[in-house]
Amino acid sequence: MTRRRCKRPLTLVEVVVSMAILALSLVPFLSLANSAQLRMAKAREKWIRFHMLSQAAEYLMLQEMEDPELPGPDFFDYPGYKIMCEYKTVEDLPEDLTGLLGQAELQCCVIELVDTNTGEVVDTLYIDRINYDEINEE
Repeated sequence: MTRRRCKRPLTLVEVVVSMAILALSLVPFLSLANSAQLRMAKAREKWIRFHMLSQAAEYLMLQEMEDPELPGPDFFDYPGYKIMCEYKTVEDLPEDLTGLLGQAELQCCVIELVDTNTGEVVDTLYIDRINYDEINEE
């Protein structure tokens, strides 16, 4: 005896249930992909800001410590951003490291990346630098 299988079409309820199961299984993957894309965009923005700061730091470390010349548009060509720089004396050093004869003063170069549209500081880089100019003058 030969049995024949009857091919019956899927009902609308079966199709809707299978589509719902498919949709529910895809939601976690799509949200995961979206969050990964957002993290990548945030990491890229952070890398760009650090690249701007490091480029400015490279320029400023070649300048004199007294009133350094800020990079011009030929060197720092990033529209919407500008660099601010100031030197501060490093404080809170241990006593055995301060006041030594012939010791150069340790200063901290504070480089700030400023958004020119909002005027807020976007990122800051601190570089400790020894002021050898004071030793040479003495």
